[in-house]
Amino acid sequence: MNVALTCLALLLAVPAAAAPFDAVWRDGPRGRDVPVRINLPDGKGKAPAVIWSPGLGGTRSNASRWVAACNAAGIAVIRLEHPGSDAAVYRGPATPQERDARVRAGIAPEQLLARIADVGFVADELARRPSEGACDLARIDTDHLALAGHSMGAWVVQAMAGQRPDGEHAPLIDRRFRAFVAMSSTGPADAAMAKAQFGGIGRPLLVITSNADGVPANASAGVVADQRVRRLSLFTGAPGDGRKALLQLDGGDHLLFAGDTRKAPDDLARQDRVARVTNLWWRHWLLGDAKAEKALARPPLAKADQWQRK
Repeated sequence: MNVALTCLALLLAVPAAAAPFDAVWRDGPRGRDVPVRINLPDGKGKAPAVIWSPGLGGTRSNASRWVAACNAAGIAVIRLEHPGSDAAVYRGPATPQERDARVRAGIAPEQLLARIADVGFVADELARRPSEGACDLARIDTDHLALAGHSMGAWVVQAMAGQRPDGEHAPLIDRRFRAFVAMSSTGPADAAMAKAQFGGIGRPLLVITSNADGVPANASAGVVADQRVRRLSLFTGAPGDGRKALLQLDGGDHLLFAGDTRKAPDDLARQDRVARVTNLWWRHWLLGDAKAEKALARPPLAKADQWQRK
């Protein structure tokens, strides 16, 4: 076994997690209920935490593969469900036109802003609430918070990490988060625009995608190329300050990154690689783990996967 795999075996050989706790937290000023699912790692000690924002149509039950990896690394996870862009978008019968209208409403700017406010509200509540039922929230180290998300959740990540929509200002930045992971993010295809929007992101950021992420079946070569450029835009536009990384898998569709368990062996293997890399990322940036930092130099990946640091 090589050094990187040995490090990973050590990192993952810890108790996994206590039972999850579900709650609905009321944001009084906004008149909004925010469902959350809290997964603490086993034990009684303090733990850093990752807040997770799912993709459009996602719920607090998504991302189970990523949660298991975080808990194994000694990191808590709080998964959010965002009313207005949650499973209700796809629930129940609808004509294609009705479904399209629901999707457009779910990804409207006001829904993205509501999601960002949800994340900020939950971060506030984690600092304020000592417990949630039998869940000891006092274990969460709110000085070591991180943010991750998939698809529309990745839009939340890039906005709160410091995206500058107008190229000059980052109005939605939240400096409480020490590190970020954006899965299936998207941005401008133009390199100059990507740099203008993402060039001010100064904290650790890992971008995860695949060469098939969001690529329609039977798409033309031009559509495929455009989609891949947009998926990489957040990484290519971010500054090369030694704290940015890109994992691009060979294969794997868009929903693979939602983190729900897959049946196909190839997809399970892909998810395992994502889980291991994010495990190392959080241990490095949230726990200061020197072994994880060393393993990130050459994480164990498939031959055709791509790993870049800058």
